[in-house]
Amino acid sequence: MEKNKRNRAATIERIIDALEEILTERGLEGTGINAIAERAAVSKVLIYRYFGGLEGLLEHYVSMGRLIPHYTPAWLKQIQPTQPRDLASIWSGQALQLFRQFRTSRAAREVLKATVKDNDPLADAVSKAQDAELTNLVNQLAFIKGGDHQATSAIILGALSYLTIQAQINRPMIGLDLRSEDGWQRIEEAVKVIYKALNQLAIDSPTVQLSIKPASVAVSTW
Repeated sequence: MEKNKRNRAATIERIIDALEEILTERGLEGTGINAIAERAAVSKVLIYRYFGGLEGLLEHYVSMGRLIPHYTPAWLKQIQPTQPRDLASIWSGQALQLFRQFRTSRAAREVLKATVKDNDPLADAVSKAQDAELTNLVNQLAFIKGGDHQATSAIILGALSYLTIQAQINRPMIGLDLRSEDGWQRIEEAVKVIYKALNQLAIDSPTVQLSIKPASVAVSTW
């Protein structure tokens, strides 16, 4: 039984690797079960059995943590802020790290592009899975009670998503060259400023409670 589980896990990993490679090479439009099965050296019947089809496979890919990180409770406890002003660096650090990953991975960008496609069942499935992952990530990293952190995160992450897509199709935004490192450096600095302002608003608000870890608890580098 244990051997069967290991074999299944290894096969799924091979299928996911094949999916990621084909997304990188051909984009979402060029990704299909036949090509994935051939690349992974499995039958397409097996992929349908495991995932129900391409939509299910893509949903699994998005939800497994390769694109959007999964944090354990122990890890979240490690990065929990010890000072109120630490929130800004946690929020901006995670957002910027996430979108650096999207900018450097075509497979990740293809998933991101799916969120703006209309009347496409495959894109709808991918978008729904990604939104669930982002929602979970934002809620895990809030470290506050009160205040609408979901709405503010939607604005910032939505803007970064749009800018990443614009960069992929080589279109500027407000005169910024989104294909250049200089352009993105300016965007990243602006994001840091926004999160510092939000952090200060949370500190000053009489209705927001910050979840701060005792300073005696060591925080590991992340």
